[in-house]
Amino acid sequence: MYPSVERLQIHLPNQHQVSFYDHQTIPEILNDDYFSRIMLTKFFALNREENQQSRHLLYRKIPEYYTWHNKEKKWRRRKTQRRSIGRIYTVSPSEGEKFYLGILLSNVRGPISWDDLLTVNVVQYSSFKQSAQHRGLLESDSSIRECLVEASVLRLPCALRRLFATILIFCEPTDVRSLWDEFFSYMVDDYPSTSTITALVLTNRLLRDINDILLQHGKQITQYDLPALTHENDNDNSIPRVIQEELSVEVPREDLCSVARLNNDQSKSFKCIMNIIDRRESGVFFVDGPGRSGKIFLYRAIIAELRNKGHIVLVTASSRIAATLLPGGRTAHSRFKISINAEPSSICNISKQSDLAKLIRQTMAIIWDEAPMANKESVQSLDRTLRDILANDMPFGGKVMVMGGDFRQVLPVVPKGSKSQMILASIVKSHLWASTKILHLRQNMRSSNDHVFAEYLMRIGDGIEPTIHEDFVRIQANMTIPWEGETSLHKLIEEIFPNLQSHGWDASYMVERTILTPEIMMCNSLMI
Repeated sequence: MYPSVERLQIHLPNQHQVSFYDHQTIPEILNDDYFSRIMLTKFFALNREENQQSRHLLYRKIPEYYTWHNKEKKWRRRKTQRRSIGRIYTVSPSEGEKFYLGILLSNVRGPISWDDLLTVNVVQYSSFKQSAQHRGLLESDSSIRECLVEASVLRLPCALRRLFATILIFCEPTDVRSLWDEFFSYMVDDYPSTSTITALVLTNRLLRDINDILLQHGKQITQYDLPALTHENDNDNSIPRVIQEELSVEVPREDLCSVARLNNDQSKSFKCIMNIIDRRESGVFFVDGPGRSGKIFLYRAIIAELRNKGHIVLVTASSRIAATLLPGGRTAHSRFKISINAEPSSICNISKQSDLAKLIRQTMAIIWDEAPMANKESVQSLDRTLRDILANDMPFGGKVMVMGGDFRQVLPVVPKGSKSQMILASIVKSHLWASTKILHLRQNMRSSNDHVFAEYLMRIGDGIEPTIHEDFVRIQANMTIPWEGETSLHKLIEEIFPNLQSHGWDASYMVERTILTPEIMMCNSLMI
């Protein structure tokens, strides 16, 4: 509570945030000097005035001696003894030039302009990174170089390329071009070499390979001090790579004929979703698919149908394991750049001009498996982002959204949260749930010959099976072996592994059966 903290804006030249009304036009905003009066630029203006104490202060020290008047957009000398401290907004090293600007503002006293920050010993540099480097504010790349030297001797070129991209993403080297020049020959050593292949061809190929790795982390080679990628003899340069990747996802042959093998529940859900897509309408669906209901089988049929028609469908899941079960699947947080700790006002980190935004505009449908595991704020942040990118106020910007999962299994994780808090974080408590159509998959594909057991599992999942001793479920008598000493264990083994001695080396026999030992309350019996 005391002392008060003044949050100080940090931004690159002409890249500050501006709030304006809907009736104001862009030229009107750009020509209004009021919108250019911000904390950082007025800090420069304050330093240009004569006899100002600010000329000897760092940016973060300004609030201790001056107060920011938001209405006038101006710093004024503090008249009271009330204490205040300044804190510059945190900038990640992954933000490039903005990060180095933060380093300069934390070390250079009384700068009067952007150019003043770029100038060191009368020499003006072209980037804040170069300025920080020549001021001695950055560490050397010696440890990074030693790492690459060792890798160039021990590793294959493909591994060296992945290492180089990893260093760019996570290590923030100060002199990228020197590292590139030194290890270029090692990174292209496995490329075909003929008399007709020029250095430019090798450079372009290496840049593309490294860029492919960077794109997986939301980065591009243009963000680093690397040679420019030319597009000579490149017929695909008009299509963003993220779109090329989605178009190149192969549809398994067995998925192409999976529609004919859908059961009754799956077929109804498939037709309901495809009718909306074929009519080019918007819709939000939730596939209520308990375990063994064939939810994944339905997804694969939808994906195959859309991709076979040349449409793009973005396939995501709340968990990495679930994502690997679907062709072209990725985690929803990775695909849509969703904040890890999404809040009620959060949006995804997707620029409207980015290649990912172009991909979203061309997408016909989005699948999000295991959606009940996701916090409702994550889903709502994607909704707000799609509405903005697509300029459409329909749910998810008018795209067909197919969510699925089972609320009987895992709800959103709320650290140290109560049951009510986890339910409150669930998507059923989102305003989007009211416009969501529920599709039920009730047929248990693995228990089609044992309806009694399938119904028993559904009663447990729905919470209507009678319980004992603080929510313990009593195992049915036909699923247990009464405990009668050591002979009961042999009976259990014989039940699960009949004629084991004759099938001990039969792999197919062994992988089709197992004895699981979950934590259960033993009631003088063994569970089969």
